[in-house]
Amino acid sequence: MDTSEYIGMFLAESREHLQTLNLAIIRIEETPSDSETIDEIFRIAHSLKGMSGTMGFARMAALTHTMEDVFETLRGRTGGLERRVIDILLECLDVLEGAVEAIETNGDENFDPTTLIARLSELIRHPDEPVAAAPAAPAVAAGLPAAVAEFTADVPLLHIEVALVADVMMPAVRAYMALTAVADHGETIWSSPTPDEVDGFAGAAIEAWLATEHEPATVEAAVRAIPDVEAVSVSARDRAMEPATEAPVAEAEVEEPAAAPTAAAPAAPVHAAPAARSTAQTVRVDAVRLDQLMHYMGELVVHRTRVESLAVGSGIDGLAEAVGDLTRSSQALQALVMQVRMIEVDAVFMRFPRLVRDLSAKMGKQVDLVLTGRDTELDRTVVDALGDPLVHLVRNSLDHALEPPAEREAAGKPATGVLELSARQAGGNVVITVRDDGRGIDPARVAAKAAERGLIPADAVDSVDMTRAIELLFAAGFSTAEQTSDISGRGVGMDAVRSALRSLGGAVVMTSEKGVGTTVQVRLPLTLAIMPALLVDSGSVPFAIPLERVERTVNLAEQTVRSVTGRRMLVLKDGVLPLLDLGEALGYEPAPDAGFVVIARGAERRLALVVEALVGQRELVTRPLPAEAGSQSCLSGGAVLSDGTISLIVDCDALAEAGGAARGGKAPSDLANAA
Repeated sequence: MDTSEYIGMFLAESREHLQTLNLAIIRIEETPSDSETIDEIFRIAHSLKGMSGTMGFARMAALTHTMEDVFETLRGRTGGLERRVIDILLECLDVLEGAVEAIETNGDENFDPTTLIARLSELIRHPDEPVAAAPAAPAVAAGLPAAVAEFTADVPLLHIEVALVADVMMPAVRAYMALTAVADHGETIWSSPTPDEVDGFAGAAIEAWLATEHEPATVEAAVRAIPDVEAVSVSARDRAMEPATEAPVAEAEVEEPAAAPTAAAPAAPVHAAPAARSTAQTVRVDAVRLDQLMHYMGELVVHRTRVESLAVGSGIDGLAEAVGDLTRSSQALQALVMQVRMIEVDAVFMRFPRLVRDLSAKMGKQVDLVLTGRDTELDRTVVDALGDPLVHLVRNSLDHALEPPAEREAAGKPATGVLELSARQAGGNVVITVRDDGRGIDPARVAAKAAERGLIPADAVDSVDMTRAIELLFAAGFSTAEQTSDISGRGVGMDAVRSALRSLGGAVVMTSEKGVGTTVQVRLPLTLAIMPALLVDSGSVPFAIPLERVERTVNLAEQTVRSVTGRRMLVLKDGVLPLLDLGEALGYEPAPDAGFVVIARGAERRLALVVEALVGQRELVTRPLPAEAGSQSCLSGGAVLSDGTISLIVDCDALAEAGGAARGGKAPSDLANAA
């Protein structure tokens, strides 16, 4: 069988299975009696082994087969697995992940499983032996397969019928996985296709007879977990069995033999249940196609805005109504496209149980990881880029914040520290919080380190409070670690986190209390592709200020302006703000006829941005700046307006930190190609 056309699907599903196995093994270590997780481990291991074998990756199949033997020791155990067993299993998963990457790169597994298989085999002390079946009177039924009719053991016999979705891409792989899942629960008496026929199988109907003591619902769940399965029917042949043993859900009507007087009545056909429909309607889409879809959606937004501007004042009958219909339809399509791109933040969170387990053991600490809000959704692009900043924050908490058990107990705390990752939606943003109950930040220690590294003068050490200490932690190259290790101390940390989050249009805020703990809050936009913004002109240059950063706008002529030490200050009811000419602050000519002020939120403070004109609110399709714009620019991107001109997107956080210094400098025409 030629499996080359299925390699993409194999790689995607293998990565999903390995991620889920990582989490499941960690859960079993914490809760050995979790039978649902044990069943999940077996289903995933079977699927991974079956996929690997069918695709011709024998080494992966051999390793997962031996891992299954170790997983078998979970069944019937009253206690948990030893830590060394968990360590070896996780090491096997790491090797399998490496094999998947190697297959994607050069088509070969590139690993030798012999050593790991030997180590796993040493862990298996009591392999299960099949229980001898007591003889029973033969049950012969007309129309049944000969092997089934001649089956005489006093063991319940289940009839399993599986229907694959009509557009299944890998029927042979799915048939192998289904039959393997069935065989895991007992002895397969007969199947169609047979084991020898699986490689060439191209149909959509799979049938098997299984001798088993397991409940039909358990067998059905194992088969239903296989991708591309549309319907499953499991019924008992043995007339002596209770009626309840028939599977609760039967979604495909499969033709029964004409004469089968001793067999249980076939399950009545039922309208497709939601569970089966959701499986059939789930489609894997290449991420590149989603990006292309988003790109063309962005182009549509630009063209729609152009049509709206042309329609204003045209005087053509019915045009305004037609443009309104176009706007509503395109906005609905835009919302749908955005929804398609959204994925749960759990795609990032699921890597942390393993990370926390390994690092806490390495550092001799006891840590309880709490994950909340895992179903919070973000744009795929944001989720993809969020992983590294969160890893930095978690590693910092483990290394710098959380104390060893003895130190915690001496301070009157529980020996086990708590590290919490949470996510929630807040308007058009997602807020991710990393919180620990560790040492908290010591301003005196931070100040001493900053003075040692020349970041502050020695005589300023005593004046550093908590707010200033947190600012110093974000300085490039700063670290409080006494020794460099593979975990921290290399001076690459919070500054890298802030830079990465800023590139996503986000912000990071840290608070801490000495001896109590530290909280880091990350705020990110739901999506980076289309952004609502306030469009303004400053010196005839169009700028866009993210709408979620805008507090309000005021007419400069109607406000009180005073001069303080040579600097103009805007006097408002809720405070006094220095006036900042937006164009001049970004390296362009100052606005000659500035008449408006935009009050915006920057990093830790508000900004009063003087502009020449307020154009209005727009939905902008954002584009990244070219590399030559530099990381020091107070611009976060660009957007093409309806008339073809380029609007530059203001980075309010960077502008607030720059204090108004000229840090832009690239003319809009220079950025046209990038935007």
